[in-house]
Amino acid sequence: MMKTPVAGRFLAIYSVIVTIALAMSLMAFRNLHESFEEISVKRINIVDDAGRSRLVISNQEKMPPPVIGGKTYKRAVAPAGLVFYDEKGNECGGIALSANEKLGMRALAFDYSNADAIGLFSREDKDGSNYEAALVINDRGPLDKIGNNQNRIILHTANGKAGLTFNGPDGRARLRIGVDSTGNPVFETLDAKGVVTKRFATAKK
Repeated sequence: MMKTPVAGRFLAIYSVIVTIALAMSLMAFRNLHESFEEISVKRINIVDDAGRSRLVISNQEKMPPPVIGGKTYKRAVAPAGLVFYDEKGNECGGIALSANEKLGMRALAFDYSNADAIGLFSREDKDGSNYEAALVINDRGPLDKIGNNQNRIILHTANGKAGLTFNGPDGRARLRIGVDSTGNPVFETLDAKGVVTKRFATAKK
């Protein structure tokens, strides 16, 4: 049987499509171990065998919203950085780099299953007028309440003052130990209302 011109063109197109599809399949299933000197991307998702996220590196625009207890929430600030996930796909920490027209902030955090647990951060105004760096440690609140935690310990320096603050279960300061910007040590105890009950300060000689 002789092929018509239309049939010939169809077979030619079909052959090209099959060849392209085969080439793409071979590329998709070949060994993916590659080496790169440099790569530029907007987001990288590291997933487990079930497809759940375990690590995400992202710019600010593509930063994923937080997932806690299997539920997605709106992120208060969308930074660039890195997000850690537990085996269930819930956010459990990360590194955040954010800024606005007034200040810049960098943070490293590890979480409880329902709220922030411990964090390291630095923050400074764009005009250089104020700065702060701190280690923050929180209690965990009830598991059925998201974000219901209380800060218990803060170790920080801010604008030349260094201090260590211990808070009660309500998050209010009860003991403060510090050194002011002139080098004078200060020790304070506070009551449940935040009123200083005892204060010891030594002037720098």
